[in-house]
Amino acid sequence: MKRGKQSKKSRREKYEQFDDEAYINEVLYKEGYRPPERKKKKRKGVFLGLLTFVLGIAIIVFAFLLLFHIQKIEVKGNKYTAENDVIEWIRSDKYGMNSVYAWWKFNKADTKQLPTIESSRITLKAPWSIRVTVKEKEISGYIDYNNQYLYFDKEGTALLTTKDKVDGAAYIEGMDIDASKVKMGKILPVSDKNVFQRIVEISQLIVKYELTPDRITCSGSELNLYFGTVEVLLGKTNYEDRLAQVPPILEKLAEKYPDEEGTLHLENFDASDKAVRFVPKSSQDKSKDDGGTDQDDTGDAQDGQDQQDSQDQQDSQDQQDSQNQMDSQYQEDGQTGEEFP
Repeated sequence: MKRGKQSKKSRREKYEQFDDEAYINEVLYKEGYRPPERKKKKRKGVFLGLLTFVLGIAIIVFAFLLLFHIQKIEVKGNKYTAENDVIEWIRSDKYGMNSVYAWWKFNKADTKQLPTIESSRITLKAPWSIRVTVKEKEISGYIDYNNQYLYFDKEGTALLTTKDKVDGAAYIEGMDIDASKVKMGKILPVSDKNVFQRIVEISQLIVKYELTPDRITCSGSELNLYFGTVEVLLGKTNYEDRLAQVPPILEKLAEKYPDEEGTLHLENFDASDKAVRFVPKSSQDKSKDDGGTDQDDTGDAQDGQDQQDSQDQQDSQDQQDSQNQMDSQYQEDGQTGEEFP
């Protein structure tokens, strides 16, 4: 009896360090009873923790989108590209109005640029403000197109159409293009695509020799310049040598033939030639009036001359022969004109 009492007492003493609730829970646990209240509290705690985490992430994302939402776009470096075109280029992307995304997206090397833009760079001025610095393509010339001006670059790519004139661009007359096939950002549909390289070369030489032609015309594959009433035929090649002759000759023409309309023939000139021929229009008109049957013969001879000129482009010796034939033809027609050394 004493042992039993001591055993029970020892068991009781074992749980004296716990409160009554802990002792009861221990007894219930040994008997297989599990209070459901504890599981509910545990699940509720996990759910609240997960909900707090999700809400925290949502708040961060919302704050990110709100703070970095673009409210101001500053455009720099544009001369002829409209500022609104650059802004719409940014906005056209689904997420383009987020400054961080725009900085990442539009600074990539493979970003598709506007037709008039060669490259661009985006910098963050503030979380809600960006600056777009653009480098525009260099305009080589422009032509008439649907009651507007169509500008193109050195490769002949159509850049923009506008009613305004851009400073420094050469106006080209007579270029034969199919207006129905013109597309912005694409090369203009012309029969001779090398004509754009010639325009670039002539434009650079015009600046070099400080020339200011009133207009540039495109006749087939050949380019001609007009200085007042003087037409300068340049042909297809040797523009450096040919345009170098123009400034001193124009000065002499202004003295000897003031306001005289005529043609300066440089289409077959090269560095080995000693003279350049200028034919006044009055001389040309006289030869036409005296033509009759001879005029038809002259036309046939001129057609043959054109064919010869096409072949003469291959080497300089043939060009010299063509020049001699042309001089002979002028004398036959009475277009002796004036030679300038």
